[in-house]
Amino acid sequence: MSANLHFSGKYKNRFCVIGGDSKPLHIFKVYLLAFLVTVLVAQLCVLSYADATHTVITSEERRFSPIGISNEKRVYLSSPRHKNSGRRGELGWEENINGRHWNYYAATGNYYKGKPSTSTDRNFRSRGYKVVVSPNSRDNGYMRNLEASDSWGADVHIATHTNAGRGNYMLVMVDDSTATNMDRKLQSKIVQAVGSVVPGREVQATDASGYTNGRDLAELSADAKYTVYVELFFHDNQTHVDWFGSGNDWGAAVKHHAWLYGYAVDQALGSQ
Repeated sequence: MSANLHFSGKYKNRFCVIGGDSKPLHIFKVYLLAFLVTVLVAQLCVLSYADATHTVITSEERRFSPIGISNEKRVYLSSPRHKNSGRRGELGWEENINGRHWNYYAATGNYYKGKPSTSTDRNFRSRGYKVVVSPNSRDNGYMRNLEASDSWGADVHIATHTNAGRGNYMLVMVDDSTATNMDRKLQSKIVQAVGSVVPGREVQATDASGYTNGRDLAELSADAKYTVYVELFFHDNQTHVDWFGSGNDWGAAVKHHAWLYGYAVDQALGSQ
């Protein structure tokens, strides 16, 4: 059975006829294919830009609202702001990028255990948190991160850095002279959750020398009830760099493990 569709005026030679001349049908298919390709490329560009946190050095602070019901808790994810980032012995990406890359996916990434996901466990936002991801500009501005966190009224403050010295462990630090039971609870939960997937040994590190003195690990003096300082991996240990991702392999660790930050915070806040 065949049918005929007839058009008049300016559309006469541009649309297909069923059971008639096939040439207009070919032209229509070409236009349609070109349109679909354009849309697809545009979408891929948007996704690539959104995912490209492994290339970004920025003075911009990113704020994210909860997805769904808010638990009214605020998490400040502080990224490195070393002036000499990129000249700290890094074998992969520079330290300032490493920290922000992890923080960004912990805050709003759409991956869970290595796969694209809509699970409510996939990031802080989907767990109901308000989140800030700090700048990672090369300006030694870590005290500005601290001030921004305090001004915002963060409940949780996590500084995420990467380490040097070719070690084979993860550090999750609090200050012995100021740490509260809540700080230590968050420290323990991050070590249990994230420490189980990073290369090398798990290490809980505290320091009694007063690093809340405006230098060194000064962010441990944040007003947040839960405050820790994380050295996620060693950026001058090739095994660690390969685990995190380097070159074009930007998704290695963040797609599989960044969601564990939210899990650890849930565990700490839920077990007061």
